[in-house]
Order: sequence, then structure tokens, then C-alpha cells
Amino acid sequence: MNESKQELKSDAKKKSAAAEPETAEPVHTIREGAVAASIWQRQSLSGYAYYDFSLSRSWKSMSSSKTGYSRNFFSRNREEVQLVVEKACDWISQRERQNEASEPAASSDANNAAL
Repeated sequence: MNESKQELKSDAKKKSAAAEPETAEPVHTIREGAVAASIWQRQSLSGYAYYDFSLSRSWKSMSSSKTGYSRNFFSRNREEVQLVVEKACDWISQRERQNEASEPAASSDANNAAL
């Protein structure tokens, strides 16, 4: 019975990965101070292409000089988080408008080719 549960979990992970394949790098990154929004282009299983973004905060340990990234934020990061979210949403909206504007031209070209 445990093997069945593990197989189901494995299948679910495979489906999830297929639904949201992550490119090696984001298509765009927006930074404000220590906060960054990484914008990703993804495609659903049905073929619908879309953009989404993830947030991160860079940090450096004062004691060991170690550096890294975190998905957690402090209240003092509020302004930077707000700015990168707003800029990421604006960037995505602009890209979606550009894609929508080019789609009717592409479909009319296909219609003209069919004639």
C-alpha cells in the first residue's frame, strides 16, 4: 500500500512539473534594494502560455559573510516588496498587451493564406 501512495505522489509531481515547466532562468528580473521579482514564462498542460513571478530577498550574514536568498521578508522590506510587485505586474501586463496585439495580425495572416 505504501508503494501505491508513493507512486501517486510521484505521478502528481510529474504532472505538476509538466503543468509548469520552469525555464532555467527567469525571462525578466526586477530589483529594488534587497528584494527581487523574478518573472517566469510558463505554459499549462492545455497549452495556455502565461507569466507569473516569484519574490526573493537577498541577505548577507554579518558574522560569516555568507550570502543567499530568502522567500521571507521583514516589515522593513515593505516598500521594496510593494515596488517590485507593482513593477512585475506592470511588466507582465505590458507583455500580455503586446501578445494580444500581435495575435489578431497572426490570425488574419492565417485567414488570408487560406484564401
